[in-house]
Formats: sequence, structure tokens, C-alpha cells
Amino acid sequence: MRTVPRSESGFTLIELVIVIVILGILASVAIPKYEDMREQARTATLKGQVGSVRSALSIQYARSSLNGAPAFPVLNGTIFADGNVPKEPVLNSNAVKVSAGIDNAGGWQYTQATGMVKANLNAYSSY
Repeated sequence: MRTVPRSESGFTLIELVIVIVILGILASVAIPKYEDMREQARTATLKGQVGSVRSALSIQYARSSLNGAPAFPVLNGTIFADGNVPKEPVLNSNAVKVSAGIDNAGGWQYTQATGMVKANLNAYSSY
């Protein structure tokens, strides 16, 4: 039987356990930060989409005002360049709910009389 010289020995069990503990500590710090960054990105994207929808509505309102009949348009794809209402980034829905109240179904909640657009999501309806 051949003996292994001391210079060719592998890692000890203690060294491996220490490495695993360090990796566990790093993971416990990194995962919550990653989740927080995902939420911040989702919120920023949603705010951008709401802004683009509101901007399109404002442009249409201004056009109708110039024609002498100021009114907010129906929120459908005709007022957007690509012919579609933008999707909200949480549930990827471009549905438009025109009745009052948020029902958490995704998409947008639109009040045509005032031109108010919100995300139809309880957690994001304040944007």
C-alpha cells in the first residue's frame, strides 16, 4: 500500500466546514439584498409605465382641447404608437379596468372623467 506524502494531502474536514459556513453567511446577506433590488426595479419599471400611459393620455387631451372639445380619450391601443396599451410589469397585463376600485387583477385602473390611471394592483396602486 502506498502512503500519501504530507505535501499531497487534501483539505481537512474543519477547513471544508469553515468554507461552507462562510458561504452560508454570504448567502444569508446576499439573498435579501437581491430581493430588495428586484422590488426596487419592479417599482421603477411600473412608475415608468404609468408615466408613459399618463403622457399619452395628456397628449390626447391636449389635442382634443385644441379642437374645442377637451376630454380624456378611451384608454385603448389607438393612442399608443405600437397600437397596444403598455403592460404593467408585475403581472404583465395590459387589461384596462374602467370601473372604480382596485381589484388586484393586474393591468390598469382608468377613470376617464378625470384621466387618472393607476396600477390595478393593491401593492402598487399609489403610483
